[in-house]
Amino acid sequence: MILNNRLRKISDRLMAASGPQSHRLYRALILIGTIVIMSSFYPVGDQFEFRYDLNQITHETIIAPFNFPILKSKATLEDEREKARLAVPLLFHFDQQITNDQLTQLGDLFNRAKRIRRAEDQLGQSREQAYRYLYDERITRARREVVSDSLTLVALRDDFSQKYPLDLNAEAWNEFFKGETQEGRAIYHNRLQRDLERIVRDILAEGVLQLPKRQLGDSPVAITIDGIDELADLEFMMDQDDAWAKARTRLQARYAPNLEVENSIGSDLLIYFIRPNLVHDAEITLRRQQEAIDLVPVSKGIVLQDERIVDANTRVTEEVLEKLNSLAAAQSRLLATAGGIKRWLPRIGMLLITAFILAFFYVWMYVYRNRWFRQTRFLLLTSLILILVVAMGSLFHHRFGLSEYLIPFTVAAMALTILFDARTALIGITSLALIMGFMVGNKIDFALVNLLTGAVAIYSVRQLRRRRQIFTAVVYIITAYAITITAVEFLKYTNLATLGRQLMFASINGLLSPIMVYGLIGMLEVVFGTTTNLTLLELSDFTHPLLRKLSREANGTFSHSIVVGNLVEAAANAIGANSLLARVGAYYHDIGKLARPEYFIENQFHSENPHDTIAPHLSAKVVRSHVKEGLQLAREYGLPISVSDFIPMHHGTARIEYFYQKALREDGGSGDIKEDDFRYFGPKPNTKETGLLMLCEAIEAATRSLEKPTLANLQQMIDTIIDVRMSDGQLNECPLTLEDLGRIKGDAQEGTGIISVLKGIYHVRIPYRGTEAELDATLQHEPKEAIPHDALFEGTPTE
Repeated sequence: MILNNRLRKISDRLMAASGPQSHRLYRALILIGTIVIMSSFYPVGDQFEFRYDLNQITHETIIAPFNFPILKSKATLEDEREKARLAVPLLFHFDQQITNDQLTQLGDLFNRAKRIRRAEDQLGQSREQAYRYLYDERITRARREVVSDSLTLVALRDDFSQKYPLDLNAEAWNEFFKGETQEGRAIYHNRLQRDLERIVRDILAEGVLQLPKRQLGDSPVAITIDGIDELADLEFMMDQDDAWAKARTRLQARYAPNLEVENSIGSDLLIYFIRPNLVHDAEITLRRQQEAIDLVPVSKGIVLQDERIVDANTRVTEEVLEKLNSLAAAQSRLLATAGGIKRWLPRIGMLLITAFILAFFYVWMYVYRNRWFRQTRFLLLTSLILILVVAMGSLFHHRFGLSEYLIPFTVAAMALTILFDARTALIGITSLALIMGFMVGNKIDFALVNLLTGAVAIYSVRQLRRRRQIFTAVVYIITAYAITITAVEFLKYTNLATLGRQLMFASINGLLSPIMVYGLIGMLEVVFGTTTNLTLLELSDFTHPLLRKLSREANGTFSHSIVVGNLVEAAANAIGANSLLARVGAYYHDIGKLARPEYFIENQFHSENPHDTIAPHLSAKVVRSHVKEGLQLAREYGLPISVSDFIPMHHGTARIEYFYQKALREDGGSGDIKEDDFRYFGPKPNTKETGLLMLCEAIEAATRSLEKPTLANLQQMIDTIIDVRMSDGQLNECPLTLEDLGRIKGDAQEGTGIISVLKGIYHVRIPYRGTEAELDATLQHEPKEAIPHDALFEGTPTE
């Protein structure tokens, strides 16, 4: 709210400093900018003269104006390109260095194992020697040798485990590292090493693929050997899993199953040392695949000049549609390469079309919503909403190739309704629907669907009184999309699968659009300083800090504001004004009385009246000050301008008649009394809602003085107050018409207008000196120079 007020102040200062000429310049720049920006989103070529969909009926015979190639459909071209890509063999090259490295490391492992076994033998000998010298003087030296040999063995095993991360704690490895002093142990180790080296060498010589065979699928494979590519049969090739399985089979053929150590150690080492040596050349493969894709022709024939493409009144088949799309693409290429003014003709046409369509909307605003058209920020706000939807349409449909029914058209419909009113929104979306129809390829059916659905979206939020209405609009929008799209697609003989996809996209659109509106409205309110019904709903909550403060510290004023709120809401409904704004304005119009609540009779509760002890001009000063105090509180609590305007305007420049007449009586005719000291500062009401509040507050105060209120004297009281306000010129700047003033009184039997609310108000009148007599005189004679009702609602203790 604070940011809202600051932005509004900056905007007002700029407008005040610029003057009327600058206002017109700014508005002109906004309109021109809107036209240019929106027309820039039109894709060149999509406004092709002969735009048809599959199964539509042609309206005329179409003849080729020049030679052009028949472009393949997007699906066909993608399919052929994919086949060309898959036909390129995946290239692998044989890396002999991997074989050499693995055999070298296998030999190194056995050498390290041999050193560990020798260390085991040395440690065993040291322990035997220490046992023999247990009672000899050489025992100390023998023990040092045991410790040294133990440390050597531990270091060798640690080095082995770091070099080769194998499970050395297994029983087979413990057996493998036993010392070589045992009979036949060295021969056994040498044989195992020779067998494993032979198996690893043979397997790697056949080649092991770097990629799993399941990943390759049916793709052809080529192997580069000495710079020559040779196709290979994937069925007879091995990936790593196949190589391990084949190696274990060969190991088991050499060692019987009961030789568990040999089989276990051999399997571990084969899995570790058999690595892929057929390395995938990904970069070369991708380059060759792209070359193959580039060689796929984009066309599949040619249409010659003056060749008939399709006759009139003929169904558009897939073949005909391909030719028409190819003609549109050819014309787009010609325009893109054309020189001089011809190149800009499509853009000029788009500018003119956009200008004429938008002129329909902005001329309507100028004539029927001039107060918004003349405010630069509101004109800019409407333009931004329209541009936003067009930009999203261009992004979704042309950049990403998504369905046109994903374009959030209803965002504009709901946003314009909430920010302005339903009529403005309806005219705005009419222009927007035509623009969107041109943008997606001259589709009048798309424009019709959007227009009808947008109208339903407007209806769903036209009288926003609860936040949940925005989200219940989802049901309205999805239902409208379903009916209109189904009707349009049935006319085009669309198959059910395509219809289902269209409805799915429209449902997603209908689900997300209200959510987008909810977030967008809050941002636009802050940036442009406008007030929507959503904000008014928040302000109408009695838990608002300012209303809670008013109810605690000035309960009488709070009750008075609630009653006036009911009256002004009924009056606003009677003439079609913004009843929510009027009611909220009534709630806050007297918040300035919080500064000195005891000076206003509704808060005195039979206590002494402070006005009895001070001079009339001081009483008038105190009464007038509640306007300034109210504006200060409105700024502190961040009330919107549209609400805070009710604080000074509900009094206008009216005279505080009670204290003015009292001052004249006490002055004795000396002429020292200045009338301006007894008038409010203004301004006068300048909207229907503020004018209604001025009348309703006066009516509420006056009717409280009636001892025996009847329907007749209530109606007469309303007429009297309206006449006096008009004669005083307080409604001169207000757009209320005589017809409006006649309708706000309402009809008690029909339950409309102010009179229906007054019927339900039963308050005991608080008697004040002279009020009954003055009121009776007014009701009987209605002299224009007398202002008896002002004694009740302008500066008396009731005020």
